[in-house]
Amino acid sequence: MQSGTVRVPLMPWITPAAMLHPSAPARHDAIALQAGILGSVLGIAAFKAVALSALASGSLMVIGVWMLACALLGAWALAAYLACLALSRRVFVLMLALCVVLMACIA
Repeated sequence: MQSGTVRVPLMPWITPAAMLHPSAPARHDAIALQAGILGSVLGIAAFKAVALSALASGSLMVIGVWMLACALLGAWALAAYLACLALSRRVFVLMLALCVVLMACIA
């Protein structure tokens, strides 16, 4: 090296201490996990309700109420997933993968 020059590390954010100690979970991970589980359960319930709507027989009013209930379940599941995404991306990805696996098992 020439005199007067300073060597800058390639990745200054990775230090030996950071490599030995993984980062602790975020403060909001537990809340995000609860929101994700709620979203998964409601999403699966909405999926099953739509699947069972083929069995709903009767008047148009009964079918309309059934579809309204399915839409409300779907909206609630979406709100729970968005809350999970806003709190923690890694928990959101975990819950999305879990929900896909559960849907594949149920369907």
